[in-house]
Amino acid sequence: MEGFVYEDDSGISQTSVGQPEHGAVVGTDRSGPGWKAIALIMLIVVVGLFALGLYAQQWKKSVWVREVVFSGNHLLSGDELKRKTKGLVGKNIGDVDSKALSEELMTLPYVRRADVAEELNGIIRISLRERLPMARLVRGEKVQVIDTEGYILPWRDHSSLSSLLRVTGLKTSRAEASQLSKARDSSFTVLREVIDAVKSTEYARLLVRDIVLSQKNTTYFSVAGSPTRFIVGNDGDYKEKLKKFEIFWQKVVSKKGLDGYATVDLRFAGKVFAVENRRQSSLNKAP
Repeated sequence: MEGFVYEDDSGISQTSVGQPEHGAVVGTDRSGPGWKAIALIMLIVVVGLFALGLYAQQWKKSVWVREVVFSGNHLLSGDELKRKTKGLVGKNIGDVDSKALSEELMTLPYVRRADVAEELNGIIRISLRERLPMARLVRGEKVQVIDTEGYILPWRDHSSLSSLLRVTGLKTSRAEASQLSKARDSSFTVLREVIDAVKSTEYARLLVRDIVLSQKNTTYFSVAGSPTRFIVGNDGDYKEKLKKFEIFWQKVVSKKGLDGYATVDLRFAGKVFAVENRRQSSLNKAP
């Protein structure tokens, strides 16, 4: 019969002529129109990218910087930033070294990061990330700022810095790969935890003004208008200690007066040890 092979010796074995055997791959002819279309598309993409690269090079040669725009600066003025970018306007944009410009801006103490972008219209856009001030550091007559990473910054006359807590007793050292000084880890950890705890309170944050750091577990703070030292130590648990301070302030200090105590020790669980101000006590006993 046409199209079949019959073998009488081994039983019946029929193979359909023109049908693919088991395991054969169908439709993999790379010379077909589908592969040609894919190859053509890939060629167009490669040529397009190459042309775009050439265009970008030609564009940079024909575009001059017409403006430098800053964003993200709150503590830094536009004038001091412009001094760092002096000479850019009118310069060929292809000659601008974005990395070098970023590094130059980061020599300003308050600049943590500077991202530089070149735009088709000749604008250089610089996005700044400033350091975040945490406290006002006082050492003798010198006033500085300590940021949230522990770096010591020069003081600036800015309204946002006037409300910073005053800190003394902080130990510092020169930071690696930086022109700035930095707080030592042990001192900074205590300071940061105390300030975070103060900010989380309802009343203490309105009263606390000064923090004095000590290496002998005698770190203390004081409030405006009072000489009393409220000792919180260096061993953590500052939120709980500040809760005791708020209770003591409302129940005792508000009645006895701001000058009634020399020290109030908040370091011990469930207890507050207060030492009266001897001078004030003598005045109260005088006839």
